[in-house]
Amino acid sequence: MADSRTSNVIKNSGASLLNRLVHTLIQFGMRTVFIYFLGNEYTGISGLFTDILQVLSLMELGLDTSMVYALFGPVARQDKKRICALMTFYRKAFTIIGVVVLCAGVLCVPFLQYIVKGVPNIREDIRGIFLMYVVTTAFSYFLVYKTVLLRANQKSRIISNWTTIIYIAESIIEVILLFIFRAFYAYLIVHLIATVARNLILSRKTDKLYPEYVAKTGETLSKEDTRKLIRDLACLTVYSTAGVVIYSTDSIFISAFVGTVQVAIIGNFSLIINSVRHIVSQIVNAAKPSIGNLAATSDNDKQEAVFNRMNFLAFWVCCFTCTCMFVLLNPFVGDIWFNESYKVSMLIIGVMTANYYIAVMVFPVESFRTANGLFVQGWMRPAIMAVLNIVLDYFWGKAWGILGIFAATTVSRLATQVWYDPWLVYRRVFKRPVCGYFVKYAVYAAVTALSCAAAYGLGLLLPATRPLLGFVIRLIIACIVPNLLVVILYRKTEEFRYVKGMAGRLLKKLKR
Repeated sequence: MADSRTSNVIKNSGASLLNRLVHTLIQFGMRTVFIYFLGNEYTGISGLFTDILQVLSLMELGLDTSMVYALFGPVARQDKKRICALMTFYRKAFTIIGVVVLCAGVLCVPFLQYIVKGVPNIREDIRGIFLMYVVTTAFSYFLVYKTVLLRANQKSRIISNWTTIIYIAESIIEVILLFIFRAFYAYLIVHLIATVARNLILSRKTDKLYPEYVAKTGETLSKEDTRKLIRDLACLTVYSTAGVVIYSTDSIFISAFVGTVQVAIIGNFSLIINSVRHIVSQIVNAAKPSIGNLAATSDNDKQEAVFNRMNFLAFWVCCFTCTCMFVLLNPFVGDIWFNESYKVSMLIIGVMTANYYIAVMVFPVESFRTANGLFVQGWMRPAIMAVLNIVLDYFWGKAWGILGIFAATTVSRLATQVWYDPWLVYRRVFKRPVCGYFVKYAVYAAVTALSCAAAYGLGLLLPATRPLLGFVIRLIIACIVPNLLVVILYRKTEEFRYVKGMAGRLLKKLKR
Protein backbone atom coordinates (compact mmCIF):
# COMPACT_ATOMS: atom_id res chain seq x y z
CA MET A 1 0.00 0.00 0.00
CA ALA A 2 1.33 3.45 -0.91
CA ASP A 3 2.28 5.73 1.93
CA SER A 4 -0.40 8.30 2.74
CA ARG A 5 0.37 11.96 2.24
CA THR A 6 0.18 12.62 6.00
CA SER A 7 2.49 9.73 6.77
CA ASN A 8 5.01 10.99 4.23
CA VAL A 9 4.90 14.50 5.67
CA ILE A 10 5.51 13.19 9.20
CA LYS A 11 8.33 10.84 8.12
CA ASN A 12 10.04 13.42 5.91
CA SER A 13 9.72 16.18 8.51
CA GLY A 14 11.05 13.92 11.26
CA ALA A 15 14.05 12.85 9.18
CA SER A 16 14.74 16.43 8.11
CA LEU A 17 14.52 17.75 11.66
CA LEU A 18 16.78 14.97 12.95
CA ASN A 19 19.29 15.76 10.20
CA ARG A 20 19.27 19.44 11.15
CA LEU A 21 19.70 18.70 14.87
CA VAL A 22 22.57 16.27 14.23
CA HIS A 23 24.16 18.72 11.80
CA THR A 24 23.92 21.53 14.38
CA LEU A 25 25.45 19.47 17.20
CA ILE A 26 28.29 18.29 14.97
CA GLN A 27 28.91 21.85 13.78
CA PHE A 28 29.40 22.91 17.41
CA GLY A 29 31.76 20.00 17.99
CA MET A 30 33.75 20.54 14.78
CA ARG A 31 34.05 24.26 15.42
CA THR A 32 35.45 23.55 18.88
CA VAL A 33 37.91 21.02 17.42
CA PHE A 34 38.97 23.49 14.74
CA ILE A 35 39.64 26.29 17.20
CA TYR A 36 41.54 24.13 19.70
CA PHE A 37 43.56 22.11 17.16
CA LEU A 38 44.07 24.64 14.35
CA GLY A 39 43.13 28.08 15.72
CA ASN A 40 40.83 30.95 14.77
CA GLU A 41 42.64 31.55 11.48
CA TYR A 42 41.67 28.18 10.02
CA THR A 43 38.13 28.49 11.39
CA GLY A 44 37.78 31.89 9.76
CA ILE A 45 39.17 30.64 6.45
CA SER A 46 36.75 27.69 6.46
CA GLY A 47 33.71 29.90 7.06
CA LEU A 48 34.87 32.53 4.56
CA PHE A 49 35.55 30.10 1.71
CA THR A 50 32.25 28.29 2.32
CA ASP A 51 30.38 31.58 1.97
CA ILE A 52 32.33 32.58 -1.15
CA LEU A 53 31.42 29.29 -2.82
CA GLN A 54 27.76 29.79 -1.87
CA VAL A 55 27.85 33.11 -3.70
CA LEU A 56 29.52 31.49 -6.73
CA SER A 57 26.77 28.86 -6.76
CA LEU A 58 23.96 31.40 -7.17
CA MET A 59 22.82 29.90 -10.48
CA GLU A 60 21.85 26.65 -8.73
CA LEU A 61 19.55 28.46 -6.33
CA GLY A 62 15.94 28.03 -7.33
CA LEU A 63 16.71 25.13 -9.67
CA ASP A 64 16.04 22.54 -7.00
CA THR A 65 12.70 24.14 -6.07
CA SER A 66 11.61 24.60 -9.69
CA MET A 67 12.54 20.98 -10.46
CA VAL A 68 10.33 19.61 -7.70
CA TYR A 69 7.39 21.81 -8.71
CA ALA A 70 7.77 20.78 -12.36
CA LEU A 71 7.81 17.08 -11.45
CA PHE A 72 4.81 17.01 -9.10
CA GLY A 73 2.24 16.81 -11.91
CA PRO A 74 4.03 14.25 -14.12
CA VAL A 75 4.83 12.04 -11.10
CA ALA A 76 1.19 12.09 -9.99
CA ARG A 77 0.09 11.15 -13.54
CA GLN A 78 3.01 8.70 -13.97
CA ASP A 79 3.85 10.48 -17.21
CA LYS A 80 7.09 8.62 -17.99
CA LYS A 81 7.86 10.56 -21.16
CA ARG A 82 7.55 13.92 -19.42
CA ILE A 83 9.58 12.82 -16.38
CA CYS A 84 12.40 11.47 -18.55
CA ALA A 85 12.50 14.72 -20.54
CA LEU A 86 12.70 16.77 -17.35
CA MET A 87 15.45 14.55 -15.94
CA THR A 88 17.45 14.97 -19.16
CA PHE A 89 17.13 18.75 -18.78
CA TYR A 90 18.18 18.63 -15.12
CA ARG A 91 21.19 16.43 -15.82
CA LYS A 92 22.49 18.90 -18.38
CA ALA A 93 21.71 21.90 -16.14
CA PHE A 94 23.55 20.53 -13.10
CA THR A 95 26.54 19.44 -15.20
CA ILE A 96 26.82 22.95 -16.64
CA ILE A 97 26.53 24.47 -13.16
CA GLY A 98 29.29 22.24 -11.79
CA VAL A 99 31.64 23.19 -14.64
CA VAL A 100 30.83 26.91 -14.34
CA VAL A 101 31.38 26.89 -10.56
CA LEU A 102 34.73 25.16 -11.09
CA CYS A 103 35.81 27.76 -13.67
CA ALA A 104 34.47 30.70 -11.63
CA GLY A 105 36.33 29.44 -8.55
CA VAL A 106 39.61 29.24 -10.45
CA LEU A 107 39.09 32.79 -11.76
CA CYS A 108 38.61 34.03 -8.17
CA VAL A 109 42.04 32.82 -7.03
CA PRO A 110 43.97 36.01 -8.04
CA PHE A 111 41.51 38.13 -6.00
CA LEU A 112 41.89 36.23 -2.71
CA GLN A 113 44.59 38.64 -1.54
CA TYR A 114 41.97 41.41 -1.39
CA ILE A 115 39.52 39.36 0.68
CA VAL A 116 41.69 37.28 3.03
CA LYS A 117 43.40 39.49 5.58
CA GLY A 118 45.12 38.95 8.91
CA VAL A 119 45.85 35.20 8.74
CA PRO A 120 49.56 34.86 9.70
CA ASN A 121 49.30 31.32 11.16
CA ILE A 122 48.05 29.51 8.03
CA ARG A 123 50.77 26.99 7.11
CA GLU A 124 49.22 25.78 3.88
CA ASP A 125 48.89 27.78 0.68
CA ILE A 126 45.67 29.83 0.83
CA ARG A 127 45.11 29.31 -2.89
CA GLY A 128 45.43 25.54 -2.54
CA ILE A 129 42.89 25.48 0.30
CA PHE A 130 40.45 27.58 -1.72
CA LEU A 131 40.81 25.34 -4.79
CA MET A 132 40.00 22.29 -2.63
CA TYR A 133 36.75 24.01 -1.59
CA VAL A 134 36.04 24.84 -5.25
CA VAL A 135 36.56 21.23 -6.39
CA THR A 136 34.37 19.87 -3.56
CA THR A 137 31.56 22.31 -4.37
CA ALA A 138 31.76 21.58 -8.11
CA PHE A 139 31.65 17.82 -7.51
CA SER A 140 28.55 18.23 -5.33
CA TYR A 141 26.53 18.98 -8.49
CA PHE A 142 27.37 15.83 -10.41
CA LEU A 143 24.79 13.03 -10.06
CA VAL A 144 22.87 14.99 -7.42
CA TYR A 145 20.17 15.91 -9.96
CA LYS A 146 18.65 12.45 -9.48
CA THR A 147 17.64 13.22 -5.90
CA VAL A 148 14.86 15.49 -7.19
CA LEU A 149 12.92 12.30 -7.99
CA LEU A 150 13.01 11.36 -4.32
CA ARG A 151 11.63 14.76 -3.31
CA ALA A 152 8.92 14.74 -5.97
CA ASN A 153 7.84 11.25 -4.81
CA GLN A 154 7.70 12.41 -1.16
CA LYS A 155 10.75 10.36 -0.16
CA SER A 156 13.10 13.15 0.89
CA ARG A 157 13.68 11.22 4.13
CA ILE A 158 16.04 8.96 2.19
CA ILE A 159 18.19 12.02 1.40
CA SER A 160 18.04 13.23 5.01
CA ASN A 161 18.89 9.83 6.51
CA TRP A 162 21.88 9.16 4.25
CA THR A 163 23.11 12.74 4.66
CA THR A 164 23.00 12.29 8.45
CA ILE A 165 24.86 8.95 8.36
CA ILE A 166 27.58 10.22 6.02
CA TYR A 167 28.00 13.47 7.95
CA ILE A 168 28.47 11.60 11.23
CA ALA A 169 31.05 9.24 9.69
CA GLU A 170 32.82 12.14 7.96
CA SER A 171 33.05 14.16 11.17
CA ILE A 172 34.43 11.27 13.22
CA ILE A 173 37.17 10.61 10.65
CA GLU A 174 37.98 14.34 10.43
CA VAL A 175 38.37 14.66 14.20
CA ILE A 176 40.69 11.64 14.34
CA LEU A 177 42.86 12.94 11.50
CA LEU A 178 42.98 16.48 12.92
CA PHE A 179 43.99 15.06 16.31
CA ILE A 180 46.77 12.95 14.78
CA PHE A 181 48.13 15.18 12.01
CA ARG A 182 46.91 18.73 12.82
CA ALA A 183 46.65 19.14 9.03
CA PHE A 184 43.89 21.14 7.37
CA TYR A 185 44.33 19.30 4.07
CA ALA A 186 43.34 16.04 5.80
CA TYR A 187 40.00 17.63 6.69
CA LEU A 188 39.51 18.91 3.14
CA ILE A 189 40.28 15.54 1.51
CA VAL A 190 37.83 13.71 3.79
CA HIS A 191 35.18 16.34 3.03
CA LEU A 192 35.67 15.83 -0.72
CA ILE A 193 35.46 12.03 -0.41
CA ALA A 194 32.30 12.30 1.73
CA THR A 195 30.66 14.62 -0.82
CA VAL A 196 31.36 12.21 -3.68
CA ALA A 197 30.24 9.22 -1.58
CA ARG A 198 26.93 10.89 -0.70
CA ASN A 199 26.18 11.66 -4.34
CA LEU A 200 27.04 8.12 -5.45
CA ILE A 201 24.92 6.47 -2.75
CA LEU A 202 21.88 8.66 -3.41
CA SER A 203 22.32 8.17 -7.16
CA ARG A 204 22.32 4.39 -6.71
CA LYS A 205 19.26 4.55 -4.43
CA THR A 206 17.38 6.58 -7.02
CA ASP A 207 18.43 4.20 -9.80
CA LYS A 208 17.00 1.24 -7.87
CA LEU A 209 13.73 2.96 -6.98
CA TYR A 210 13.06 4.62 -10.33
CA PRO A 211 15.08 2.86 -13.05
CA GLU A 212 12.54 3.78 -15.73
CA TYR A 213 13.05 7.51 -15.12
CA VAL A 214 16.83 7.84 -14.80
CA ALA A 215 17.79 5.84 -17.89
CA LYS A 216 18.93 7.88 -20.90
CA THR A 217 15.82 7.62 -23.09
CA GLY A 218 16.54 10.50 -25.44
CA GLU A 219 13.37 12.35 -24.37
CA THR A 220 13.71 16.16 -24.41
CA LEU A 221 11.49 19.12 -23.55
CA SER A 222 9.89 21.25 -26.22
CA LYS A 223 11.19 24.78 -26.74
CA GLU A 224 8.04 26.21 -25.16
CA ASP A 225 8.37 24.02 -22.05
CA THR A 226 12.06 24.89 -21.78
CA ARG A 227 11.32 28.62 -21.96
CA LYS A 228 8.62 28.35 -19.28
CA LEU A 229 10.89 26.31 -16.99
CA ILE A 230 13.73 28.80 -17.42
CA ARG A 231 11.36 31.70 -16.66
CA ASP A 232 10.13 30.09 -13.43
CA LEU A 233 13.71 29.18 -12.55
CA ALA A 234 14.86 32.77 -13.09
CA CYS A 235 12.19 34.16 -10.75
CA LEU A 236 12.89 31.59 -8.03
CA THR A 237 16.63 32.17 -8.41
CA VAL A 238 16.20 35.88 -7.75
CA TYR A 239 14.42 35.12 -4.47
CA SER A 240 17.02 32.55 -3.43
CA THR A 241 19.92 34.78 -4.48
CA ALA A 242 18.71 37.50 -2.14
CA GLY A 243 18.83 35.01 0.74
CA VAL A 244 22.41 34.05 -0.06
CA VAL A 245 23.45 37.69 -0.33
CA ILE A 246 21.90 38.37 3.07
CA TYR A 247 23.47 35.38 4.84
CA SER A 248 26.71 34.68 2.96
CA THR A 249 28.28 38.02 2.01
CA ASP A 250 28.63 39.37 5.56
CA SER A 251 31.68 37.18 6.26
CA ILE A 252 33.29 38.31 2.98
CA PHE A 253 32.99 41.98 3.94
CA ILE A 254 34.06 41.30 7.54
CA SER A 255 37.18 39.52 6.25
CA ALA A 256 37.98 42.32 3.81
CA PHE A 257 37.41 45.25 6.18
CA VAL A 258 38.10 43.85 9.67
CA GLY A 259 40.10 40.62 9.26
CA THR A 260 39.61 36.90 8.69
CA VAL A 261 40.12 36.09 12.40
CA GLN A 262 37.02 38.17 13.18
CA VAL A 263 35.07 35.93 10.78
CA ALA A 264 35.78 33.03 13.13
CA ILE A 265 34.81 34.97 16.27
CA ILE A 266 31.56 36.31 14.79
CA GLY A 267 30.98 32.89 13.23
CA ASN A 268 30.52 31.40 16.71
CA PHE A 269 27.48 33.64 17.25
CA SER A 270 26.23 33.22 13.68
CA LEU A 271 26.40 29.43 14.05
CA ILE A 272 24.05 29.50 17.05
CA ILE A 273 21.62 32.01 15.53
CA ASN A 274 21.49 30.32 12.12
CA SER A 275 21.08 26.90 13.71
CA VAL A 276 18.00 28.06 15.62
CA ARG A 277 16.67 29.75 12.46
CA HIS A 278 17.14 26.55 10.44
CA ILE A 279 15.34 24.45 13.07
CA VAL A 280 12.40 26.88 13.05
CA SER A 281 12.37 26.81 9.24
CA GLN A 282 12.15 23.00 9.28
CA ILE A 283 8.94 23.26 11.31
CA VAL A 284 7.55 25.85 8.89
CA ASN A 285 8.51 23.77 5.85
CA ALA A 286 6.63 20.81 7.32
CA ALA A 287 3.47 22.95 7.29
CA LYS A 288 3.88 24.17 3.69
CA PRO A 289 2.03 21.24 2.06
CA SER A 290 -0.97 21.95 4.31
CA ILE A 291 -0.82 25.64 3.42
CA GLY A 292 -0.68 24.75 -0.26
CA ASN A 293 -3.79 22.59 0.16
CA LEU A 294 -5.47 25.40 2.08
CA ALA A 295 -4.72 27.85 -0.74
CA ALA A 296 -6.30 25.51 -3.27
CA THR A 297 -9.44 24.63 -1.31
CA SER A 298 -10.32 27.53 1.02
CA ASP A 299 -11.57 31.09 0.68
CA ASN A 300 -9.67 34.27 1.54
CA ASP A 301 -11.14 34.59 5.05
CA LYS A 302 -10.09 31.07 6.01
CA GLN A 303 -6.58 31.66 4.68
CA GLU A 304 -6.27 34.89 6.62
CA ALA A 305 -7.43 33.24 9.85
CA VAL A 306 -4.82 30.50 9.48
CA PHE A 307 -2.19 33.10 8.60
CA ASN A 308 -2.94 35.09 11.77
CA ARG A 309 -2.50 31.96 13.88
CA MET A 310 0.74 31.08 12.14
CA ASN A 311 1.97 34.67 12.51
CA PHE A 312 1.21 34.66 16.24
CA LEU A 313 3.03 31.36 16.68
CA ALA A 314 6.04 32.81 14.83
CA PHE A 315 5.95 35.82 17.16
CA TRP A 316 5.81 33.64 20.27
CA VAL A 317 8.76 31.59 19.04
CA CYS A 318 10.62 34.79 18.16
CA CYS A 319 9.92 36.45 21.50
CA PHE A 320 11.26 33.42 23.37
CA THR A 321 14.30 32.67 21.18
CA CYS A 322 15.27 36.34 20.74
CA THR A 323 15.23 36.84 24.51
CA CYS A 324 17.40 33.77 25.02
CA MET A 325 19.85 34.91 22.32
CA PHE A 326 20.14 38.47 23.60
CA VAL A 327 20.68 37.37 27.20
CA LEU A 328 22.70 34.17 26.73
CA LEU A 329 24.88 34.46 23.61
CA ASN A 330 27.80 36.32 25.19
CA PRO A 331 27.80 34.28 28.45
CA PHE A 332 27.62 31.01 26.52
CA VAL A 333 30.35 31.79 23.98
CA GLY A 334 32.60 33.77 26.33
CA ASP A 335 32.14 31.92 29.65
CA ILE A 336 31.00 28.38 28.81
CA TRP A 337 32.26 27.56 25.32
CA PHE A 338 35.51 29.54 25.07
CA ASN A 339 36.76 32.57 27.05
CA GLU A 340 36.26 36.33 27.52
CA SER A 341 38.24 37.21 24.38
CA TYR A 342 35.47 35.68 22.25
CA LYS A 343 32.75 38.03 23.50
CA VAL A 344 31.40 40.89 21.35
CA SER A 345 29.59 44.11 22.19
CA MET A 346 25.94 43.94 23.20
CA LEU A 347 25.16 46.38 20.38
CA ILE A 348 26.31 43.77 17.85
CA ILE A 349 24.33 41.09 19.71
CA GLY A 350 21.27 43.34 19.54
CA VAL A 351 21.54 43.87 15.78
CA MET A 352 22.13 40.15 15.13
CA THR A 353 19.08 39.31 17.26
CA ALA A 354 17.01 41.87 15.34
CA ASN A 355 18.07 40.30 12.04
CA TYR A 356 17.03 36.89 13.33
CA TYR A 357 13.64 38.31 14.40
CA ILE A 358 13.05 39.76 10.94
CA ALA A 359 14.07 36.49 9.24
CA VAL A 360 11.72 34.30 11.32
CA MET A 361 8.74 36.68 11.28
CA VAL A 362 8.78 36.63 7.48
CA PHE A 363 8.33 32.81 7.38
CA PRO A 364 4.49 32.91 7.53
CA VAL A 365 4.31 35.55 4.79
CA GLU A 366 6.78 33.62 2.66
CA SER A 367 4.79 30.39 3.10
CA PHE A 368 1.52 31.97 1.93
CA ARG A 369 3.23 33.79 -0.95
CA THR A 370 4.74 30.51 -2.16
CA ALA A 371 1.57 28.47 -1.60
CA ASN A 372 -0.42 30.91 -3.72
CA GLY A 373 2.13 30.90 -6.55
CA LEU A 374 3.26 34.52 -6.21
CA PHE A 375 6.68 34.04 -7.86
CA VAL A 376 6.67 36.33 -10.86
CA GLN A 377 4.85 39.11 -9.01
CA GLY A 378 7.33 41.30 -7.23
CA TRP A 379 10.45 39.43 -8.32
CA MET A 380 12.32 42.75 -8.39
CA ARG A 381 11.94 43.11 -4.61
CA PRO A 382 14.58 40.50 -3.69
CA ALA A 383 16.89 41.90 -6.39
CA ILE A 384 16.63 45.41 -4.90
CA MET A 385 17.17 44.00 -1.40
CA ALA A 386 20.31 42.14 -2.46
CA VAL A 387 21.84 45.15 -4.25
CA LEU A 388 20.98 47.48 -1.36
CA ASN A 389 22.56 45.07 1.13
CA ILE A 390 25.82 44.85 -0.85
CA VAL A 391 26.05 48.63 -1.26
CA LEU A 392 25.38 49.28 2.45
CA ASP A 393 27.77 46.46 3.44
CA TYR A 394 30.54 48.21 1.52
CA PHE A 395 30.05 51.74 2.80
CA TRP A 396 28.91 50.95 6.34
CA GLY A 397 31.48 48.16 6.67
CA LYS A 398 34.28 50.60 5.86
CA ALA A 399 32.85 53.17 8.26
CA TRP A 400 31.70 51.08 11.24
CA GLY A 401 33.11 47.59 10.74
CA ILE A 402 31.12 44.57 11.92
CA LEU A 403 28.29 46.64 13.38
CA GLY A 404 27.81 48.48 10.08
CA ILE A 405 27.75 45.23 8.09
CA PHE A 406 25.04 43.69 10.27
CA ALA A 407 23.07 46.94 10.35
CA ALA A 408 23.13 46.91 6.53
CA THR A 409 21.25 43.61 6.63
CA THR A 410 18.65 45.07 8.99
CA VAL A 411 18.02 48.18 6.88
CA SER A 412 17.97 46.35 3.51
CA ARG A 413 15.29 43.95 4.78
CA LEU A 414 13.21 46.64 6.50
CA ALA A 415 13.30 48.76 3.35
CA THR A 416 12.07 45.94 1.10
CA GLN A 417 10.97 42.52 2.34
CA VAL A 418 9.35 43.43 5.65
CA TRP A 419 6.73 45.69 4.04
CA TYR A 420 6.47 44.52 0.42
CA ASP A 421 5.85 40.77 0.84
CA PRO A 422 2.99 41.24 3.36
CA TRP A 423 1.49 43.91 1.10
CA LEU A 424 1.63 41.49 -1.84
CA VAL A 425 0.01 38.64 0.12
CA TYR A 426 -2.75 40.85 1.56
CA ARG A 427 -3.47 42.40 -1.82
CA ARG A 428 -3.40 39.24 -3.96
CA VAL A 429 -4.51 36.55 -1.47
CA PHE A 430 -6.55 38.04 1.38
CA LYS A 431 -7.94 40.97 -0.67
CA ARG A 432 -7.65 43.27 2.34
CA PRO A 433 -5.62 46.35 3.41
CA VAL A 434 -2.31 45.46 5.02
CA CYS A 435 -2.41 48.19 7.70
CA GLY A 436 -3.65 45.84 10.42
CA TYR A 437 -0.72 43.50 9.81
CA PHE A 438 1.82 46.32 10.13
CA VAL A 439 0.29 47.50 13.41
CA LYS A 440 0.39 43.96 14.77
CA TYR A 441 3.99 43.52 13.52
CA ALA A 442 5.09 46.70 15.33
CA VAL A 443 3.41 45.61 18.57
CA TYR A 444 4.97 42.15 18.34
CA ALA A 445 8.40 43.72 17.81
CA ALA A 446 7.89 46.06 20.79
CA VAL A 447 6.89 43.17 23.08
CA THR A 448 9.94 41.18 21.96
CA ALA A 449 12.24 44.15 22.61
CA LEU A 450 10.65 44.62 26.04
CA SER A 451 11.19 40.95 26.85
CA CYS A 452 14.87 41.13 25.83
CA ALA A 453 15.49 44.29 27.86
CA ALA A 454 13.65 43.01 30.95
CA ALA A 455 15.40 39.64 30.99
CA TYR A 456 18.82 41.21 30.39
CA GLY A 457 18.24 43.76 33.17
CA LEU A 458 17.12 41.10 35.64
CA GLY A 459 20.22 39.08 34.78
CA LEU A 460 22.44 42.02 35.70
CA LEU A 461 20.64 42.43 39.05
CA LEU A 462 21.40 38.81 39.97
CA PRO A 463 25.15 38.42 39.43
CA ALA A 464 26.90 35.13 40.18
CA THR A 465 30.54 34.55 41.06
CA ARG A 466 30.74 31.37 38.99
CA PRO A 467 30.21 31.59 35.20
CA LEU A 468 28.18 28.38 35.00
CA LEU A 469 25.88 29.44 37.85
CA GLY A 470 25.45 32.86 36.25
CA PHE A 471 24.56 31.27 32.93
CA VAL A 472 21.97 28.98 34.54
CA ILE A 473 20.35 31.93 36.35
CA ARG A 474 20.16 33.94 33.13
CA LEU A 475 18.77 30.90 31.30
CA ILE A 476 15.93 30.55 33.83
CA ILE A 477 15.13 34.26 33.55
CA ALA A 478 15.23 34.15 29.73
CA CYS A 479 12.78 31.24 29.72
CA ILE A 480 10.30 32.78 32.17
CA VAL A 481 10.12 36.43 31.05
CA PRO A 482 9.01 36.10 27.38
CA ASN A 483 6.48 33.34 28.01
CA LEU A 484 5.03 35.19 30.99
CA LEU A 485 4.69 38.36 28.88
CA VAL A 486 2.93 36.52 26.05
CA VAL A 487 0.51 34.81 28.44
CA ILE A 488 -0.35 38.06 30.23
CA LEU A 489 -0.81 40.12 27.06
CA TYR A 490 -2.42 37.60 24.70
CA ARG A 491 -4.20 34.96 26.82
CA LYS A 492 -7.65 36.22 25.73
CA THR A 493 -6.94 36.28 21.98
CA GLU A 494 -8.25 33.69 19.52
CA GLU A 495 -4.72 32.97 18.28
CA PHE A 496 -3.45 32.22 21.79
CA ARG A 497 -6.37 29.87 22.50
CA TYR A 498 -5.75 28.07 19.22
CA VAL A 499 -2.02 27.58 19.89
CA LYS A 500 -2.77 26.46 23.44
CA GLY A 501 -5.31 23.92 22.17
CA MET A 502 -2.92 22.69 19.49
CA ALA A 503 -0.17 22.20 22.09
CA GLY A 504 -2.60 20.28 24.30
CA ARG A 505 -3.62 17.95 21.47
CA LEU A 506 0.02 17.34 20.59
CA LEU A 507 0.87 16.46 24.20
CA LYS A 508 -2.02 13.97 24.34
CA LYS A 509 -0.76 12.27 21.18
CA LEU A 510 2.76 12.08 22.60
CA LYS A 511 1.46 10.52 25.83
CA ARG A 512 -0.37 7.87 23.82
